[in-house]
Amino acid sequence: MKGKQEMKQVDINGEKEKMEKFLKQQDSDKYVKIFLIKITKKGIDLYKQEADQKTKKTLLKSIVESMEQPSFHKRDIKPYDPVITYKNVHEQVEVSEYENVQSVISQFNDEQQHLLSTSCETEKDLHNYLIEIKKSGVINLKFIGSFVNAFQLKKKMLFGNFTDSKIKLKERNNLFGLNKKIDLMIVNDEKILINQAESKFDSIFGMNKKFAEQATEILNTDANIKTIFEQASINFLKTKVINGKRLATRLIKIVSDTNRFTETVKHIDKIQTIKNDPNHKFYKEIEGVTFSNGKLSITDEKNCVQLINAISDALVTAYISEVETVEEGRM
Repeated sequence: MKGKQEMKQVDINGEKEKMEKFLKQQDSDKYVKIFLIKITKKGIDLYKQEADQKTKKTLLKSIVESMEQPSFHKRDIKPYDPVITYKNVHEQVEVSEYENVQSVISQFNDEQQHLLSTSCETEKDLHNYLIEIKKSGVINLKFIGSFVNAFQLKKKMLFGNFTDSKIKLKERNNLFGLNKKIDLMIVNDEKILINQAESKFDSIFGMNKKFAEQATEILNTDANIKTIFEQASINFLKTKVINGKRLATRLIKIVSDTNRFTETVKHIDKIQTIKNDPNHKFYKEIEGVTFSNGKLSITDEKNCVQLINAISDALVTAYISEVETVEEGRM
């Protein structure tokens, strides 16, 4: 993860208007590619799908209709922060900040990596679709949503045709559905909008693995970490960050703020004031952490979150009101 730069927000309305205009072009279907995505332990497999003009036009129309929904184009945008869970906002990812995200987008664009046959796959393994709309100098958008085998929903409904007062149910296993909700929108291969689908973004772009590797590297090499934590406690953290995205990202965020973290380490003895006062508002957040001989430690991995709390420097005092609050982005 590279250093963050000032974010230039995606112009959702501008992209919506591009799509509306593009849909009206007679040959717009020629610039549409359809893929199904399989998520594996090693990454993703991308299966290119053939489709006729009518199908592609239908998909374009559906995307435009989804973009025209106020819940999509009027939604506020915030920078992607893996520590904070936002509601009712888009999160924007800058592709240039994450090498793993760049790698997946390169895979999207590399025809040599596209698989052509899904004969060995079943619908249950292909949970996501990717629609690429790209015409040089005109438009470059990718949309990701959910791909569903319709018979996964058979407990709720049956599917069939209704014509001329006749109902005919379909007993076919290859019925499928594309969820109209846009989960991810990739703009010019430079920015990604996450539409209340952070877990999908994490899975497709390998974020959990990336954060686990980065957090493990910090625990193995960071001098301040070795100064402030007992080795046994570091070992507990190593175990937990492998599958604990939130713990890993909190650690990364705290340590990446180098000056603040260095000052926290220098003055960590102040934590004893909190430990000595059961009525302190931060006491329960670090209750299972021991401070001794200038180091923090825990005796059980279930207290790993409290150990990170202890170095979070999240308890802040307002300059004017002197009211103490907990800084959300560090907890």
